[in-house]
Amino acid sequence: METITKRFGRKQRWILLIVVLLIAAGLMLARQVSLGQQAALLDNLITEPIGRGELMAFVIADGVVRSEQSAELAWSISGEVAAVPYQVGDLVQAGDILATLVETSLPQQVILARGDLIEAQQALDDLLHSQTQQAQALTTLQASEDTLDNALHPEMMQAQAQTAVVTAERNLESIQRRYDILTTPPTASGIQQVYDNILLTQEIIKDLEDQVTDLEKTLQRTVFNPYESLIAYKQAYANASAELARQQGRLLNLRDRHNVLLSPPDPIEMAVAEADLATALAQLSDAQREWNRVKDGATAADIAVFEAQLADTRREYERVKDGPTADDLAAAEARLAAAQAILNQSQLKAPFDGVLTQVKNQPGDQVNDGTLSFRLDKLSHLLVDVQISELDINQIAVGQTVLLSFDAILAAQYHGVINDISPVGDTVNGMVTFEVCIEIIDADAVVRPGMTSTVEIEISRVEDALLVPNQALRSLNGQRVVFVVGGSTATEDNKNLTGQRTSATTGHPVTVTIGQSSGKYSEVIAGDLQENDRIVINPPSEWMLVP
Repeated sequence: METITKRFGRKQRWILLIVVLLIAAGLMLARQVSLGQQAALLDNLITEPIGRGELMAFVIADGVVRSEQSAELAWSISGEVAAVPYQVGDLVQAGDILATLVETSLPQQVILARGDLIEAQQALDDLLHSQTQQAQALTTLQASEDTLDNALHPEMMQAQAQTAVVTAERNLESIQRRYDILTTPPTASGIQQVYDNILLTQEIIKDLEDQVTDLEKTLQRTVFNPYESLIAYKQAYANASAELARQQGRLLNLRDRHNVLLSPPDPIEMAVAEADLATALAQLSDAQREWNRVKDGATAADIAVFEAQLADTRREYERVKDGPTADDLAAAEARLAAAQAILNQSQLKAPFDGVLTQVKNQPGDQVNDGTLSFRLDKLSHLLVDVQISELDINQIAVGQTVLLSFDAILAAQYHGVINDISPVGDTVNGMVTFEVCIEIIDADAVVRPGMTSTVEIEISRVEDALLVPNQALRSLNGQRVVFVVGGSTATEDNKNLTGQRTSATTGHPVTVTIGQSSGKYSEVIAGDLQENDRIVINPPSEWMLVP
């Protein structure tokens, strides 16, 4: 029994020894594997030495080139294009006429506007140079004063009214007599009397003709008796000839009178007589009404009206006596401008100096309201509009210089300056941005509106900064760190943030404080780093584990 127990104890000790040896061998193998993995890990690290240099930070944005001014010119009326003297690429100045429409193809209101323009110009000239307005206002004022004075002293008005009634009555009587003569048929005795006068006049004319003939023969004689007077013969001849002419004229009048008596009344004369009679009746009626109005003097209401009218005319005279007022001139100028604006619709003019970038009309084209004809761009100043985040907008200012590059222009950089920053931001998809306008100061012929541009705006610059790659920055235990391998800071006495010691062949974290940053590098303003320390760009994830 004792022998069996001793044998079993020795066996256990051998088993235990073998287990211990196996564990030791496993630990040694694991250590060798770990060392191999660590060596392989270190071989895969990407490092970069810390250096000093200039750090510049930029805000980068994309935009599209545009001209400083751009305008699309379209017709506002219909018509036929008459002339287009310009082509694409031509330089034009403000006010140049780019195209006109055939006058006969214009709408009626545009054609009539030419006459309106002349009338408006004449009215304005009258205001500026004529005294007619002042004279008319003075005449109206004097008439109002006379009217009020007559109302207050009606004697003169009453006498004038009575005279007007008497004059109208006499005029009516005269016209009535003429009308009655035309409308009353002549009597047989009257016709016979005119006829008898015709016969008598004919006999007188015959006797006078004989006298004139005898006197002509006498005057043709060459010898006269002593008792005969040549002067007397000549005087008798002149008197007989004059009387003959008078009697001949009377005969013509009598024959005309006789024809009139035998003929019915002339319709035109009847119409004129009727119109004259109606006018005379109306004048008499007006005169009688005026007499009835003034015979008892003006009423208080009449005087009040006359006084109000006098006040109005006096105000008007005071307004214009020193020449046209500013309101009158403004109204006349507005009418002139309105007519000119309508007339200008028959032309398209350049609104500013620039280059024609589109010409879409040719002579003979039919255009309508809204038809686009030209595009004008001011290419002397090219601009780029970019959107800047609210996080960066306060780091830029008007006057800052910028660099520009273009996708369409390889291996070339241009310079610009910020000339405007929008004071109000726009929110798009939850992002607040501000529009910034940049002028290209060295643009050449290859830079054209519509091109895409990348803009770099420098927002900070640090000289002789200690720089670390942004790719090497990590966050560990809530602190900004970089991992360093080798170098003066990798000693046995250094401890990492996990409390573990690190060797010179493994990376260890160093807490840093970052200042300015650019796209690739950041400035280290605090931290136990020195120039030429090697920074791990791609620290393994195992180094980030906190035990």
